[in-house]
Amino acid sequence: MQDKYDAVIIGAGPAGSMAAYEIAAAGYSVIILEKHEKPGIPLACGEAVSRGSLEKLIESQKEWICAEINRAIVIGPDGTRATAVYQNGGYILDRKKFDYYLAKRAVGAGGMLACDSIGLELQKDGGKFVSIDVLKKGGERLRIEASIFIAADGVESKIARLAGIDNLVKVNIAEALLQYRLENISVDPEAIFFYVGNKIAPGGYLYIFPKSENSANVGLGIITETNRSKMLELLLNDFIKENFEGAYIADRACGLTPKYMGEKMFRIDNLLIAGDAARALDSFSGAGIINAMTSGRYAGLAAVEYLKGNVKNEEDFDRLYPGRFLGERGEELKMYEKLKVAYRHLDDNDFIEVIKALDNYLTGKDVRQIKVSKLMMAIMMSRPRLVRLARYVV
Repeated sequence: MQDKYDAVIIGAGPAGSMAAYEIAAAGYSVIILEKHEKPGIPLACGEAVSRGSLEKLIESQKEWICAEINRAIVIGPDGTRATAVYQNGGYILDRKKFDYYLAKRAVGAGGMLACDSIGLELQKDGGKFVSIDVLKKGGERLRIEASIFIAADGVESKIARLAGIDNLVKVNIAEALLQYRLENISVDPEAIFFYVGNKIAPGGYLYIFPKSENSANVGLGIITETNRSKMLELLLNDFIKENFEGAYIADRACGLTPKYMGEKMFRIDNLLIAGDAARALDSFSGAGIINAMTSGRYAGLAAVEYLKGNVKNEEDFDRLYPGRFLGERGEELKMYEKLKVAYRHLDDNDFIEVIKALDNYLTGKDVRQIKVSKLMMAIMMSRPRLVRLARYVV
């Protein structure tokens, strides 16, 4: 590890590794600081992605694809269901292999990966961040200088918070998540399932994402202000007991899914913030892999322009990052935030009406051509009971 690089990235998840690749590929020195012993460990993720969105960013590799998804099925509190058919529409990843692949790709382009290395705090001089303190395994401390920094260290992002970003997770609007990886079960390896209703998943949803015919990520996200841990475990365990007799819990993960918070989260001076650290996630479903990769890529490209000397002022920086990322994903992220608010106002009868309308709407449709915002407005306006929700998404 050197004491000076062109760029320092904190976090070797999808956002950090995508950023590092762009910087290294442009010929600049970059180091990724990863606090864990290996990228992708530990993990709190359903591991589902859209195939089309992923392959716009990177060529898919069989080694990190567990299942290919062709259908999404939503099931209501009374068993009512709607099915969206989307041939070759999605993947369930092996995130440990996937994250490692992205980090290795960045190293292959000329970057450096330092695991068991914790970025502690940035130092400023003359209005710009100039260095970062690092704690290595064994207690050794050192200071690394750089021209630009990228925080991609997840939801909690201590680096962004200490730099001045208000990233406090508001528990009353964040979704609490508990996920098991189940083995010794029987599942459809080509379909993902979502269960909704205030009895099974208050304020959220329960999902089944297959890893194989005999394995799946089964998770529950809820929004409630009290007894989160106890309620999550009780609800998820009851569902598994009822639906997957004899299942073996091979892994367990938990966490919080905060909401998208807008442009203010993405940059402060020459510190760029990407992925979950910038709240670049879908507030409605909690999906974040593609947004993390996309924001990381644009942050890396902006860093390259900065290092070339092409960023003359704040307007230049904002145009590059987060401007290009938000130009591509911003409206969608805002819409999902609004949909989450509307979703929280649904009762079980509303869920049943939504799923019936969804089933009618999807029949004969090409899912690739459906826009979520137009779909939700069509559903709300087609059911008198649901019209009241339109005000949350207009």
